[in-house]
Amino acid sequence: MEKLKISHLLKEYKKGNNSALELLMQGTYKDLYGLAYSYLRDHMLAEDIVSESYMKIIEKIKTVKNEQNLNGYLRTIVINKSLDKLRKCKKELRIEDKVVDYQSDDQQGQSTADSQLVRLILSKLSRTEREALLLWQYGYTLREMSDKTGRTVNQVRLLLDKAKKSFSEKYHKNC
Repeated sequence: MEKLKISHLLKEYKKGNNSALELLMQGTYKDLYGLAYSYLRDHMLAEDIVSESYMKIIEKIKTVKNEQNLNGYLRTIVINKSLDKLRKCKKELRIEDKVVDYQSDDQQGQSTADSQLVRLILSKLSRTEREALLLWQYGYTLREMSDKTGRTVNQVRLLLDKAKKSFSEKYHKNC
């Protein structure tokens, strides 16, 4: 959405035109969702982050002085909320519905049947797929994974998607 249009809609909303806010959200949603998804790689989390970002901007909208910076402000909120979410989930391996906390297993010196199954399945994946999943598990961004592996961001994204799919198929086959 153009900065001029965003600026105009924000001014209209501040004047009391609530439909301007709706138009503003419709015009920026796709971009913000894509941004959140690029960090989180999870559709539902990305939607949640965008919703939370809109709620935050609505709370603070009266304090926005330069309407032309609203898009940048929204993007910054989305990025920060996405990074916060990644930090929160850093020690968990999320593969579809399966969440296994490796740290707690290692600390207790015990292994549950689920974590043994996860380890077995990980051992059956190719080295590159396993590497991608484990880097993702520890919260690395696609760009950081790209730097570590020497692959492009798109190659890492495709490899990670393939690894998740392969893991999921093997997991559901064994359950």
